Amino acid sequence: MNAKKTKILKWIGAALVIAVIALTCRVTVIPDEVPQTFVNENGETIVVEKLSVAEQYCADNWDTRVLPTIKERAVEITTFIKDAQEDLNATGVKYGNRANETSAWSFCLKGNANVIDIENVEKATKTRLVLDLEPYDGQANCILHFGKVFPSTIKNAIRDGVGFLHLDDFENQVEFADITTAFNDRVKADIFSQFTPADLVGKTINFYGCMSLTSAEYENYVIIPVEIVVAEDAE
Repeated sequence: MNAKKTKILKWIGAALVIAVIALTCRVTVIPDEVPQTFVNENGETIVVEKLSVAEQYCADNWDTRVLPTIKERAVEITTFIKDAQEDLNATGVKYGNRANETSAWSFCLKGNANVIDIENVEKATKTRLVLDLEPYDGQANCILHFGKVFPSTIKNAIRDGVGFLHLDDFENQVEFADITTAFNDRVKADIFSQFTPADLVGKTINFYGCMSLTSAEYENYVIIPVEIVVAEDAE
């Protein structure tokens, strides 16, 4: 058999193999997901944004479980700071929660405070309110985070502070980390959009929030608020 015939036979064999594969293999076509829509009262068609697992968890549990748990676990912040300065680990065992021995302690806190100053007012990502706690003496006692960026030292405070969320409850580490983002985004939507930081300076507020600590110093007493009520509004 000459080389030309051998080459032709190889091509025929390859074609037969491709034909067999085409006949025996099933090809599944997955259609693009059709977005869900609804028509609002103005007759406008609105596309419903699909939520991630973490976003859906937050939507389902924020008002019914997360906030009630924070309020139930909340320690008066003046008592907390006094205890933390004496022994942070003992305070953590008594009031807090942490994932392991190397993790920060996270706490649920409440209190009344005068807002005496504002830090980084020109930087919306880093804005913080300086609080003077009861009994009021004009001195700074702790900080209320009001920035759009949550530093790594405090970003997990809500997720870890409530005490009922664990890595094993979720599919993977990514979903567990996304819970932090979903909770902090809810704070932005509910708290940061409700108040202008500069307008709170000079006001007395009642608050609930969460804090993460590895050491008990003033600069680390940074609270992520989940509820703020201006005292004059509460009357």
